[in-house]
Amino acid sequence: MHLTKCIAIATIAAAVTGCVDKENITHIGDAENILFIDDGRLLVTGGNNIYEITGSDSNFESTPLYVDGNGKEIKCNFTGISQYENWVFSSCVETKWLIFTNNHLLAANTNDSQLEFKKITPNSGDIYDQLFLPNGIAFTKEGQLLVADYNLFAASGVARITFDYTGDEPVISELEEDFVGINHGISTPNGVRIQDDYLYVSDGNAVKRYAFDETGNVPTSIEVNGLTETNETLMWQGGLATIVDDIMPYCGGIALTSYLDGNIKYIKRHVSDSTGAEEFIELSNTGVLSFNSPSAIAIGQPPLFSGYDLLVTEKGLLQEKNSSFGNRLSSALMPFDLNSANACDIVASLD
Repeated sequence: MHLTKCIAIATIAAAVTGCVDKENITHIGDAENILFIDDGRLLVTGGNNIYEITGSDSNFESTPLYVDGNGKEIKCNFTGISQYENWVFSSCVETKWLIFTNNHLLAANTNDSQLEFKKITPNSGDIYDQLFLPNGIAFTKEGQLLVADYNLFAASGVARITFDYTGDEPVISELEEDFVGINHGISTPNGVRIQDDYLYVSDGNAVKRYAFDETGNVPTSIEVNGLTETNETLMWQGGLATIVDDIMPYCGGIALTSYLDGNIKYIKRHVSDSTGAEEFIELSNTGVLSFNSPSAIAIGQPPLFSGYDLLVTEKGLLQEKNSSFGNRLSSALMPFDLNSANACDIVASLD
């Protein structure tokens, strides 16, 4: 079902008018995160399970991948998802009486004929329970997992997990809390992405970028042109009522989901010709309430989608998983192919 949603709001880029051409792909209760794995399969996490999306055109289906021996769905509130080599990892949180939580880290082997997620951490005495609420995750090139430890009640950071990959399944050998934390200026991390030598973090109402050093660590300060500077670049910051959920590095800038006002923005990076200084400019936005609490974004990949499709998870109301307000994976039509070789040239030409 296609739905064009027009918002009476001016946008900065001529390519985006505030009218969002959306297609409802499939229902996902409390939809949270999106991942295309290496072979093109599409996975989406939600409030009850993690799903593989199959089908075409207006006939897409979602199949739960965390099931028992009888194929029955095992419910768990899934959050971040990421891939390293032939392993796909995801976090989920079991909650009792809205207070007591039990965190799990799960993995599925892409070499298996069918993806099946299994816990790789125990039900009790789990080192993963040291985290308050594991949210966005991303892998370093060395195979260490960075996890945003989301906590609205106290300062928290990005944890780093090291694995032993020599067995039949990965095993956690070390968990380092606050690998990037309050000393770096982080307090409420939500989404994490890694691209090239940079770590990107959504932190409350802001998006921040940090440089890795040659050892794979994130120092609190770095040297730039012989001068010592704080290793934190503020790429975008909204008002106090803003919550940035997912982020996606793209063409040197950053795309983000503004959760509360239902907006997706793209922040363009510009380098001054005269000073060489970086500037970050809000190039475009979809308009307020274009989406119902957008929680994640991803560029479409074949064979299911093309680069003209921007996939969006719309979460809706927290813990409400059945209504048509959110609870879905959507596709928004883009004005050009985001996967094309000249896409970044197009972005650079936009003012």
